[in-house]
Amino acid sequence: MLLGDWRMFNFIKSIAIILLMVSLQFGLYLLLYNQKCNTWGATNEEVTASMEGDSIAPFITSTRAITIDAPVADVWRWVMQLGADRGGFFSYNFIEEALGYITRDQQIVEAGFDDFVVGDIVRGSIEEEKSLIAYRFPVVSVKHEQYLILEN
Repeated sequence: MLLGDWRMFNFIKSIAIILLMVSLQFGLYLLLYNQKCNTWGATNEEVTASMEGDSIAPFITSTRAITIDAPVADVWRWVMQLGADRGGFFSYNFIEEALGYITRDQQIVEAGFDDFVVGDIVRGSIEEEKSLIAYRFPVVSVKHEQYLILEN
């Protein structure tokens, strides 16, 4: 075998090993972790329940839940602050900064934000032109103190 042929064989072998490793990791994720990740914190009743917005993206099948020991009105005020141009994006600051997102301090609860209405945009960054990806989530449906549904 010539030296050039040997290098090509090693290159193809290396690519095949990498593809096998990636496929194995993806398969293990789907088999072992995907369901747990998509139903984090939710009860079986919540996972199987029909919810507002299910028809918008029927191919997405995730239901995550948390229990908050607070009145609905207090939680709703936090939800109405969602967005970089409101109270914050409620994410990890180190991730937002690495992606170029500029947002407000999310430790403050301000009562001054009106409820979202259909067509409003929940923005991921105040200065979207500096962001790696300009996240904008249009409000698709909202019912006061019950649900807020965003596109995407």
